[in-house]
Amino acid sequence: MAPDLSTWGKCFANGYSISAVLGSASTRKGAEEIFVTGSFWYGATAMAAALETLKQIRETDYLERLVASGQRLRDGLQQQAASHGFTLRQTGPVQMAQIFFEDDPDFRLGYGWTAEAIKRGVFLHPYHNMFVSSAHTLDDIAATLSVTDEAFAAVKARRDDLKPHAKLVELLGRH
Repeated sequence: MAPDLSTWGKCFANGYSISAVLGSASTRKGAEEIFVTGSFWYGATAMAAALETLKQIRETDYLERLVASGQRLRDGLQQQAASHGFTLRQTGPVQMAQIFFEDDPDFRLGYGWTAEAIKRGVFLHPYHNMFVSSAHTLDDIAATLSVTDEAFAAVKARRDDLKPHAKLVELLGRH
């Protein structure tokens, strides 16, 4: 069943600042009665990005490749974590997964793991969504998984020595 209204954000412009409200014909009359404006109303870059992104979605296998790459990464990380004795909690769409270590309230494992990956040339974020793009190839995903496996091993080896991120612990303590 189609919604009466749906809202869309940066996804249809490859991350650029843009939004849209789409509605059924039955909502059109109400929309004609209001005036809407925004900060980036005439942002040409976001408009151009939206047009090109929508073209890629229409004319290529862009979305299918993105989902396949994200799923391959997510599945690989889950298998690696288990093989090193960790449990991951992955949320969000596979194209922009957020990855946490189970039983890691102060993010010390997450920070340790991402730091180990960064040392090896792969940037991962310890507490924010990570984005797979259509520029990432299956070779890139394989290279990333090679690094993350090494990072899991390094964190396992020094698990007891990992210190929580002081600023994050302070912020978490306030809530």
